[in-house]
Amino acid sequence: MTNHRRLRSAGIFLAVALPMALSNAFAQDSAKKPVSEVEQSYQGAASSPVGDTAMHHNINPKAPPMTKEEFEKAKNIYFQRCAGCHGVLRKGATGKPLTTDKTLASGTEYLKVFITYGSPGGMPNWGTSGDLTEAEVDMMARYVQQEPPVPPEWGMKEMEASLKVNVPPEQRPTKKMNDLDLDNLFSVTLRDAGKIALIDGKTKKIVKILPTGYAVHISRMSKSGRYLYVIGRDARINLIDLWMPEPTNVAEIKVGLEARSVETSKYKGYEDRYV
Repeated sequence: MTNHRRLRSAGIFLAVALPMALSNAFAQDSAKKPVSEVEQSYQGAASSPVGDTAMHHNINPKAPPMTKEEFEKAKNIYFQRCAGCHGVLRKGATGKPLTTDKTLASGTEYLKVFITYGSPGGMPNWGTSGDLTEAEVDMMARYVQQEPPVPPEWGMKEMEASLKVNVPPEQRPTKKMNDLDLDNLFSVTLRDAGKIALIDGKTKKIVKILPTGYAVHISRMSKSGRYLYVIGRDARINLIDLWMPEPTNVAEIKVGLEARSVETSKYKGYEDRYV
């Protein structure tokens, strides 16, 4: 072999073998040295701050992060408490729209203050009233910045499953068991408490405070004058028997429409079939 060929072969060897050797040596050296947290984050080797928690993926990249569990919990709160005013798709009704073009512009901190303290325009003070915890307020502020989900189905199957009969018809009195003047009895909504107060129109005294759906919008007497129906913003209907020794919630059901969507005249005769 000529010197020229030997030099050429040595050059090829150095061009191929030397980089491989250096690379292996560097890899072995790197394995011995601890990798800083900053380097891990840069290289993508660091663990996620939320660990293995399943996250809710929103189509709007500007929406703040939420876990799937948080999203489902917030969705339930929204449809129970907020949809009656802001609409199921958050386009507004009695309350203002909460679409993402508005909520994202407001930001999480502003929304937390608004949810916590409410407003003179009728927004309840969910935080200071104790209805929502500080963590739930934060969760709801992030939730309304997500794209509105599909409203949960609430058909006949769900309505029938929600029916609760606290006092069966056969256990109720057959005649009036109190001295209340039912023609002068007022049903007064205790707005954000999820209750009504029955007030004697003559003495102005509270006869009884009863738990109901949230923010009752309609109180209606039955055809017989015995029962009082109330329906809240969360679409929960309570049946109150005014013949009992003291007025009592004897049955309730959650329907698929909130109070202001219900044509109450359609419910006349309800007691004849269900109570």
